[in-house]
Amino acid sequence: MSIGVRVMFLDGDRIIRVSQRRFDRVLNEAMPEYAGQRVRCAMVYVQLADRKPVEVVRIDYRLLPLDPDGRLDADLQSRKMMLAGEMFGRGIAGTSERVVDFGPYLAERQYHAEYNWKPTNNEERVLVDLALEH
Repeated sequence: MSIGVRVMFLDGDRIIRVSQRRFDRVLNEAMPEYAGQRVRCAMVYVQLADRKPVEVVRIDYRLLPLDPDGRLDADLQSRKMMLAGEMFGRGIAGTSERVVDFGPYLAERQYHAEYNWKPTNNEERVLVDLALEH
């Protein structure tokens, strides 16, 4: 068995399945139909048996910020990486004193608020059904 990924964009009430190839191109090419938007994206990881999806293993919900040309917004992507770095700064103590550093916790909250989204029960059910279609 192996793991596959199904990429889907949610545009209002519509769920659009996007090929892995097109999703990979999002990093370098424009998607003018989504220019200036924060696109809701679901990455559905499925377990495959004989190249057919049999079970959803995990779903990641991401917001993709696009610039006015429809490309990933470089400034917001830099901010995302900065917040991710701050989040994982936990446990790297700068002093030997007993100090609680809330920075990583605040960065994590900000990261999730700006770059993740939460689906409704109906959206999640539809995503699972679409991911398991043969």
